[in-house]
Amino acid sequence: MLAVLCMTQLLLTLDDNVVNIALPTIQDDLGFSAPSLVWVVNTYMLTFGGFLVLGGRLGDRFGLVRTFTVGTTVFAVASLVSGLAAEPWQLIAARALQGLGAALVAPAVLGLLTLVFTEPAARAKAFAAWGATAVTGAMAGLILSGLITQYLDWPWIFYINLPVAALALGLLPRMLRGVQSVRGAQPLNWRGAALLTLGLALLVYALLSVEGTGRPLVTGGCAALSLVLLAGFVLDQRRSADPLVAAGVFSSPVRSRALVSGVLLCAATFQGFLVLTLYLQKGLGWSPLLAGLGYVPFALGSLAGVKCGERVTVRFGAGRVLTAACAGAGAGALLLAFAAAWELSYAGLLPGILFFSLGVGAGLPAATAAAAQGAGPESSGVIASLVNSSQQLGGAVGLALSGIALGGSGLGFGTALAVTAAAAVLACGWAAAVVRSEEAVPSTTA
Repeated sequence: MLAVLCMTQLLLTLDDNVVNIALPTIQDDLGFSAPSLVWVVNTYMLTFGGFLVLGGRLGDRFGLVRTFTVGTTVFAVASLVSGLAAEPWQLIAARALQGLGAALVAPAVLGLLTLVFTEPAARAKAFAAWGATAVTGAMAGLILSGLITQYLDWPWIFYINLPVAALALGLLPRMLRGVQSVRGAQPLNWRGAALLTLGLALLVYALLSVEGTGRPLVTGGCAALSLVLLAGFVLDQRRSADPLVAAGVFSSPVRSRALVSGVLLCAATFQGFLVLTLYLQKGLGWSPLLAGLGYVPFALGSLAGVKCGERVTVRFGAGRVLTAACAGAGAGALLLAFAAAWELSYAGLLPGILFFSLGVGAGLPAATAAAAQGAGPESSGVIASLVNSSQQLGGAVGLALSGIALGGSGLGFGTALAVTAAAAVLACGWAAAVVRSEEAVPSTTA
């Protein structure tokens, strides 16, 4: 069961990055304009991040297994349509549908892990496995994208999702029969769902569009409107008899601070990931395929970080592991910044890659474990969606920072990676606050 859940999670993280190296080929085959090409990636992130909390609430309302089944089916159909696309609008629409399916699946996967693995050591192992797939999926996306594009054709980056989705749909519902009862009589707050979903979607859109749109008023307007909608959501939740996100979800200071730390760590990860990719290709002159293979040490380091974090989380607590991991990621990013500033070769990058990947590998599962403390059956879906949503939001923030650092401001690779280090240090500060909260307040079921 754990293998099937992690395999499904791998699909979702793969599709965050698997199209990146294939974008020039997609542009030539389908006739994308340069400004519209980026939305092959951004549309997926937009609908994924925007609908996550709603997806988690639907899981709590209709059952996590049922939501997983529907979401995986939608994701598989959208993958097939993406591969068959003959026009730019068809691919962008299919990618939006993929993101919607992912927004249903991701909180269901994490919610099921929270429900099934309740013993601390078993839960630590489950979250470590989940974190390993989340981290290595991003790395594998680049490697697979280069291999498939070079030796097959770009539609196959979507077709590879189909057999995995079919296997998950065939096995998981049987394995999880009776795991969670459906809360059928409880209504769903659709007004709150609409406010939150639109607010998050516009916020992610504004962050993704911060550089390169040439329309700052549109980007600023979307950001302002997102804040208005999110403020309306907060007011609606306070007045609603059946809030979309129960007040108890954020009553835990451990959870709230872990979510903030996770946002900052994901921002550092996405931003450093993109800057390093550009440095390998533009700074060192590597081909796309070679740049993808250059992430193998990063993937190995991330797996080692996940394994180390798993071993010490039960003994020392998720907050302490998260603090140490963010500090390690910050140190690694700083080493990468010096290496890029001095225009060192790939060998000069390896120490920074090692520390950064170890920190990311240990940190993301620890942030998830801290945020999931005290999650019960009635809130596991929405808490899982908040974890995933914070990571998507952090990714969008990281991409926006990359656009600012490497776009209009014209900063160098070294300075951009110093920004990555700063984000990791901020994440470390919030992680230290998680430790203080863990010591002061015992975790309770939300």
